[in-house]
Amino acid sequence: MTSTPFIKAAPAEAQFTDAIAVSAGGFAPGAAVRLSSELVDDAGVKWIAHGAFVADENGMIDLASAPSEEGTFTGINPAGLFWSLQPESGTDRRFMIEADNKNHMLGQPLFDPLAPQTFTLRASLEGDAAAEARLTLHKLAAGVEVIEVRDGRLRGKAFRQKDRSKSRGAIMSLTGSGGGVEMSYAPALASIGYDVFSLAYFAYEDLSEFLYAIPLEYFEEGFEWMKREFRATKMAVQGASRGGELSVVLAAYLPHYVSGAIPIVPMYAASAGWNHKTGETGPSWTYKGVEIPYGKTLDTMSMEEMKRIGEELPNGFPAAPGYKIDMEQDYVRRDCAIPIENAAGPLLMISGLDDAMWPCAWGSDLIVNRLRAKGYAHHYEHLALRETGHITPLPNVVTTFAPALYHTLAEVFLACGGTAEGAGRSARVMWNAMQAHYERVFGK
Repeated sequence: MTSTPFIKAAPAEAQFTDAIAVSAGGFAPGAAVRLSSELVDDAGVKWIAHGAFVADENGMIDLASAPSEEGTFTGINPAGLFWSLQPESGTDRRFMIEADNKNHMLGQPLFDPLAPQTFTLRASLEGDAAAEARLTLHKLAAGVEVIEVRDGRLRGKAFRQKDRSKSRGAIMSLTGSGGGVEMSYAPALASIGYDVFSLAYFAYEDLSEFLYAIPLEYFEEGFEWMKREFRATKMAVQGASRGGELSVVLAAYLPHYVSGAIPIVPMYAASAGWNHKTGETGPSWTYKGVEIPYGKTLDTMSMEEMKRIGEELPNGFPAAPGYKIDMEQDYVRRDCAIPIENAAGPLLMISGLDDAMWPCAWGSDLIVNRLRAKGYAHHYEHLALRETGHITPLPNVVTTFAPALYHTLAEVFLACGGTAEGAGRSARVMWNAMQAHYERVFGK
């Protein structure tokens, strides 16, 4: 008796960061089956992923145990149908460079960042569809309200739990050198029960266009807003790239506010601030009218030269080697290291070992060594992710273009390092570590 072929996702409706079990069955033992996923974004671009599988003796395929022999991903990869999605037109990086929206410039499908996404899953035999199913992943859990923040000079978005019957942890989430409002980690963290303030600090609305001489007093105002509007009694901070550096700075300089931090792909010392229009450099941060010590760049390469090299190299301009030279200068090591030993709670540094943007694993190791040397009293760890570069996405996020980045402000193609598969695999490891960290900071 022949069974009817099927494909299913369990659960069929979930949060975006949830682990999704994809399986198919009803096939002849040993049958060659193509499993695929499809996502059509708001610009009408069709994103597709697929793998070639062999049914087991029971006619079944389970992505948790069955290897894909070929396709947009290979081997055993339970989330392969999600992270390996690519535009129907292919993976040529011109897709990013010629894009007319920021999502596509960053190699991501164009969607409202808080809207659910519905995937079509298919099982095919010899090119003919045999079964189909739907999967909907939600970016924001029910019970979370989104607040536009325009309070004094503060700008951003807040994600606040509607149920105010109990106290909960509050997290400030920060973007990197692209500026704007952080809209990836923030809704995910709110969806597991935290209040989250995604605080913009440049390149947003009427804020400065540039990451340059930004006063830490601005973030103090942000923490005070969290205390007032979230009724927060314990707060943490996290950010990626320059936001990771900033997370280290805030933990060190504002320990009276910060009870824990997750610096993602951070640096051990402050970097130079930059006016990307004039090329002028100076401090990134100030506090009480004084510059936070920073490493000055030795590189005299023009933006035009960086853009030319970025166009010529397969994955864009690799900034990490020059950046490491800057940050290895004697005076930077001696005088500019962020005094992270002043922090007041658990620290989780997350880095990509293959980061081609800047040497974040090296920088994180220097942070750890400083904490060790100073006898830091709180928990700290460094999660160094293999086959991962500068891009550290959440689970089920597309990583096809992760090895490179078209910087939307500088308009230069930059190498990020790592591989699409490595970033896709690391996402689950990182998310699990983040959840464990916040349980340590705030309690379960």
